[in-house]
Amino acid sequence: MYALQVKSLSKQIDGKQILSNINFAVPQGEILALVGPNGAGKTTTLKCIMNAVPRDSGEVIVFDRPFDASLKIDIAFVTEDRRVFDNLRLEDYYNMYKTLYPSWNDQFFKNFLSKYGFNLGQEMQKLSRGQKTLVLSILALATGAKLIIMDEPTQHLDPASRYELIHLIKQYVNEMGGTILLSSHEIFELEEYATSFAIIKNGRILYTDTIDDAKHKHRIVRLNENIRNARIVAVMEDEILLRTQEDIGEYPRLNQIIVGYLKSAEEGSIVSDMQVPNE
Repeated sequence: MYALQVKSLSKQIDGKQILSNINFAVPQGEILALVGPNGAGKTTTLKCIMNAVPRDSGEVIVFDRPFDASLKIDIAFVTEDRRVFDNLRLEDYYNMYKTLYPSWNDQFFKNFLSKYGFNLGQEMQKLSRGQKTLVLSILALATGAKLIIMDEPTQHLDPASRYELIHLIKQYVNEMGGTILLSSHEIFELEEYATSFAIIKNGRILYTDTIDDAKHKHRIVRLNENIRNARIVAVMEDEILLRTQEDIGEYPRLNQIIVGYLKSAEEGSIVSDMQVPNE
């Protein structure tokens, strides 16, 4: 069962096509990473899902229902800009979130305050970018929402805070049964927590799959190796990324798959077999 399905989503801004026929789905209880370079359309996709930016066409289905405002008590959203209200303290955010979300986890949030030395009297606008990222992410996780959407959640975090947040994201899914959609351009960290991914570039989804299935469908071979019954995805220096079920070469790492599809998109040669939500 899917927590979220995005079907044929398109968006133009000032006459420029920002998103074109975006399709992907997030199964309940999993973490899907929307991954791509800066400017690929990740943030616009997330905003269109939340209707913060109106979509031109397409559907957003949340828990088998078309998205509408009533579903927002089941969704928490951490935006990329980390924008906060002027003059509001952490206590104001705490009270606001606790009021808005019926499944609020008070103990989880207070444990965070104690561990990191934050106090409720701090003004949110005076926090550093990294502190805002951490606080807003913890507020989202404390909501107990069924679906959390996070735009670049580890950006601006120091290594210790990044490690802690990734641990809490996995805990939220594995122990609390939540679902997470997040965006990232940090391709080397995704295997630490994501279960599936969708590669986006120039407003198009190039490939989407579970991480395990994607590895089994691809191989890395050397340039001089014999290639049989395989489709070349990309040539990367002295290696080739193939789409094949043949037992040749070696299984790729996730970052090799992502780089390969992005490279093919740059060269305009990619035609991908995408997994799209079932009707």
